[in-house]
Amino acid sequence: MPPVARIPAEALKDAIMGGKYPFWYPQKARGLAIDYFVYGTDFTPLALSATATQGIQINSDSAFLILSATMVETDTGNTVFFANRPLLVNLSTGGASLNLSNTPIHADNWFGSAEEPKYWDVPKTLLPNTTLNVQLQNLEAVARNVRVAFHGFKIFSFPPS
Repeated sequence: MPPVARIPAEALKDAIMGGKYPFWYPQKARGLAIDYFVYGTDFTPLALSATATQGIQINSDSAFLILSATMVETDTGNTVFFANRPLLVNLSTGGASLNLSNTPIHADNWFGSAEEPKYWDVPKTLLPNTTLNVQLQNLEAVARNVRVAFHGFKIFSFPPS
């Protein structure tokens, strides 16, 4: 399988400022100001064999376009990093809980590492004042610290000052 083409943030920004948009870029956002941003949340700790949910509130001043996601998992003392993430993930948006998958799926399907982020096949646009809910289920009988981050762009309807 050939490697997935990655669009560096600066190249994407240059293309957007030049009026060239990828097919997935929201039609109504074209021509608006953008700014790189990261939304994240922490599960510190995620208890052994537990399920927990954290909500990430998208700011009211801008929409957010998720390009990639990362996850860092450590022991509860933050001294050992783990590559194997025995976690199930369910992502949903809004008060109506619109799920992004039909069932909780393994963390590696959504998240990459800090060294190699997981670029989403089609970026996800979140409207202002939307809540992105992240639910994790720890499949191990060991408590862990889990930190997740969603990397992308804020989309403003006015130039930021």
